[in-house]
Amino acid sequence: MASLRSLLRSHRSDALVAWLSAAVLAGSAGRFLLLGEPDWAVLALCIVAVVLVVPVHERDPATTFPGELVATVSLPVVVRAVGLAPTVTPFLAVAGLAVLVAVALDAFTSLSMTPRFAVVFVVVTTMAFAGAWAVAAFAADRLLGTAFLTDKTELMWDLVGATGVGVVAGVVFDQYFEYSARVDHLREDADRESTAPEGPTTSSDGDRRARLATRALQFGLVGISGVALLRRDPTLLVNSGGPLAVTLLPALFRREYGYRMHGGLVLWLALASTLHAVGAVGLYQSLGWYDSLTHTLSATLVAGVGYAVARAVEDHTGAVSFDREFRATFVVLFVLAVGVGWEILEFASGGLATLVGGEAVLAQYGTTDIVNDLVFNTVGAVVVALWSSSHFEGVATLLTDRVGALARREE
Repeated sequence: MASLRSLLRSHRSDALVAWLSAAVLAGSAGRFLLLGEPDWAVLALCIVAVVLVVPVHERDPATTFPGELVATVSLPVVVRAVGLAPTVTPFLAVAGLAVLVAVALDAFTSLSMTPRFAVVFVVVTTMAFAGAWAVAAFAADRLLGTAFLTDKTELMWDLVGATGVGVVAGVVFDQYFEYSARVDHLREDADRESTAPEGPTTSSDGDRRARLATRALQFGLVGISGVALLRRDPTLLVNSGGPLAVTLLPALFRREYGYRMHGGLVLWLALASTLHAVGAVGLYQSLGWYDSLTHTLSATLVAGVGYAVARAVEDHTGAVSFDREFRATFVVLFVLAVGVGWEILEFASGGLATLVGGEAVLAQYGTTDIVNDLVFNTVGAVVVALWSSSHFEGVATLLTDRVGALARREE
């Protein structure tokens, strides 16, 4: 494993670069205010604040982030201050800020992160920021009369650009953490005793009723898929057959891994899948609120997956430790990032349909639809983060068990 804390050392050259970068960022913030771009001014000052956290906390002006790291994070802000690359620089700046935040959290709080998880945090945060920015820009356009979003295509290319920037930044910082001599690479026995995945061993009456309801929903999905086949409608077939396959995952987990998912969670999964398939039949177009309902319910499942991933990472290695607040924050960021990825898939589906002809398998209905999806994804994420994360502890245990088994197999 590696220690992010080891990046923070007392070096005069690093301190000189860090303090100089902070001064340049502060000057850039002033320029942004003069240009009427307060959002950029706030972003620049946020980076300054995080940079200064280290010397203030350590009470030593010579102890800072590595000079090359601070300079790299500052570069997009400086580039934007001189009027260049307005499309990608916001997301580059956010990715860099996420790296500094991850290192600071690891160094000065009870949280512990491995470099690899810090990279995931950077990618997820960058994509989530793009989604949050889209919602905020849309709200400003509607309420304040601004013109941040001109059309759906521009918005989608911003989301695509943010995703690309996040991935590239993640790769760059991964290589930095991997090969930088500043990072103490420590050998640590992270193996954990494999435990059987949690899950009910007996079925209660409520559990049996939930499974019967799940079977009824699955039969409904089979019926919709049959209608799609009779109509020779590939769009409806994908939007019903895919959800049907998702409802079969609990049975697959039970057969392959001996994990019996709680009946209520299985029903939750089946209901979300069925609502989407029914919406594809025509309710998405006829009922404006229906899309919001399905996105909220689906987002709760995505949030559960995000929570399970975070818990599995914690359980698998002793080098990672999160508190309840960070898990909740990560769940919301994770759902926003997945939501951005889903919108990109819909955008790509529409582009592909335009090129080859036919109807898009995944449809978008304009800027309002995109922003509405992102908002209700967030609602679902908040519900799980605050009240329902315990339902996914069994899934986290299953992931931990599988990762541990794979690691031992590779050894």
